[in-house]
Amino acid sequence: MGSTAPKPATADTGHFTRPEPLENTYASDGSLQRQLSWYTPRETLDHVQPHLTQLGAEAISEQIREWSANAETQKPYVKSYNVWGQRYDYDRLVTSEGWKQLGRWGARNGVVSLGYDQTLGPERRLIQHAVNYLYSPSSGLYSCPMSMTDGAALVLTQHLKTLPTDHPFHAVFQKLVSRGEDFWTSGQWMTERAGGSDVQNTETYATYSPAPHTSQASSGLGEGDYLINGFKFFSSATDAHIALLLAKTPSGKLSLFLAPLRKTVVGSDGTPREVTNGVRIHRLKNKLGTKELPTAELELRDMRAHLIGPLDQGIPTIAPLLNVTRAHTFIGSLAGWRRAISMAKAFAKGRTTVGEPLWLIPMHLNLLAEMEIRHRGAMNLGWLSIAVMALNESGEVDGTSAPHLPRAGQEATVVLRVLTATGKAVISKSAIAGIQECQEAMGGVGYMDESDEPEFNIARVLRNTIVNATWEGATGVLASEMIRFLVLSKKNNFAVFSGWVERLLGLIKTRSLGQALGGCWAAFAARLSAAKEPRFLLADGHRTMFTLSWILSGILLALDAERDGDGVATEIARRWVLMGEGGVGDMVWRDIVHRPQAPVEGLYTEEHLRWDCRIAWGMELPAREVVGHRSLSKL
Repeated sequence: MGSTAPKPATADTGHFTRPEPLENTYASDGSLQRQLSWYTPRETLDHVQPHLTQLGAEAISEQIREWSANAETQKPYVKSYNVWGQRYDYDRLVTSEGWKQLGRWGARNGVVSLGYDQTLGPERRLIQHAVNYLYSPSSGLYSCPMSMTDGAALVLTQHLKTLPTDHPFHAVFQKLVSRGEDFWTSGQWMTERAGGSDVQNTETYATYSPAPHTSQASSGLGEGDYLINGFKFFSSATDAHIALLLAKTPSGKLSLFLAPLRKTVVGSDGTPREVTNGVRIHRLKNKLGTKELPTAELELRDMRAHLIGPLDQGIPTIAPLLNVTRAHTFIGSLAGWRRAISMAKAFAKGRTTVGEPLWLIPMHLNLLAEMEIRHRGAMNLGWLSIAVMALNESGEVDGTSAPHLPRAGQEATVVLRVLTATGKAVISKSAIAGIQECQEAMGGVGYMDESDEPEFNIARVLRNTIVNATWEGATGVLASEMIRFLVLSKKNNFAVFSGWVERLLGLIKTRSLGQALGGCWAAFAARLSAAKEPRFLLADGHRTMFTLSWILSGILLALDAERDGDGVATEIARRWVLMGEGGVGDMVWRDIVHRPQAPVEGLYTEEHLRWDCRIAWGMELPAREVVGHRSLSKL
């Protein structure tokens, strides 16, 4: 009998790649668990663990994928006129049901409210951002309005104590931190056509003009004492209930205001109706990513608003909000990066190429380990920032297991300012490169953009993360801000920061790591001190900030490894500091960030391969020898 002829593939038969399903995003993320265990008391972590585990399961559930796909395929649009050509009482911003449900899901899980839950103690910000980290990659970008809502809530907490109990801000705060169906979101309107981060060019003006009477249907929120007129060029969360915005007063200086987007009025027949609070949606933006998120250009005509904080002190009043939104941004970048790594690893487990399993091919195994190392360095920087934020807000955290935290007061304030700018810029930028690497690791499928299939749509993760490098300050803006604060300020900020770094270096017990990092820090500090003109420091701002980030991440990786002697953590620290692996990209001072001196030190060996497997997969390298190509296996 003759052999059976091979069957050609058809559209419905033949080989199909079947990647392993994504795992519980909390239970499978040892890096997240490690950070939480470092900064959170055991009893607090035990208390919230069931919630985090449940949220990690929901994040990859069919229901969340359905809402996410709906939000992506049913994009927002604006309807301003009815069929008869009459303008509505307010512009109708139509969003999908999936978008709305993803918002409710986030509110139920406390993405905002946990940051203000006093029962969680001083570590509440850490728990909040653990939830944010799990929520963000599955949120369909509802994480963006959540971040601005969190920022608005924090700003209000700093002023509520001085306001009478019947002031509308008290009710607004309760809505912003609600976990029920009545939760509110807040927008943040700063960017204008004349400038993004340079808010001094604002062309929006506020005039003091108290309302002549109080509406029968008003709670007072829609009857602020100021009228706002101007044009806002980028306003995310256009479907928010309120907004915080900057406007110039007659003095020419900026003040911060809060205004509802709509208000209730009573007609001549006694019937209340909802109307615009002077907000006209000029158009929605067409963007590279974040398509499910409604971002608009807004014209403001006599928008009634309330002053927040002192008159003409808008920048210092809104500054705490920026720390919050920047933290949400780099946590979201870390989370999107982790999701991309999970997708790439699931694909590798289900793919065979050149006759061998992809996940064991040495080159691919090395790539996966490199992804994990880069992400671990960024995680250390990001979660330290959150821990310092918690310390700054509460004045205390459990530092028994984290002696590297700055001292409460001036030191913590200086460190937080540097970390939020550096973390937001460097982590966001690194995440984009990291996710692109994961996308490429999935081959042609990684380039596909199937809107209705979010589980392995890594292209969507990439285009939705790209915005983080620009949102809340582009890399150059943040580098300039960091250098001006740390080095060019008339205060002793650099001395304070340097004292903290040197104390951290003194905590490192591993001599080789301590010496290498100490030498890098000394060279870094000397270069900053030797700069003769501010413009030259600012000109090299990118490398300054990325080099600082590399040093800080190296210190944290060393301290993390030493706290329990974990083998994988120790190997990651060794590779980052001594071998030039991992790192934060090309924008560093190469003569300060050391590399192996002897060429043989960088040779790939069997031991290196075994550690790659432990780092990437948390397991020992299987006995089967995989070489990477059919031709080599015959030798």
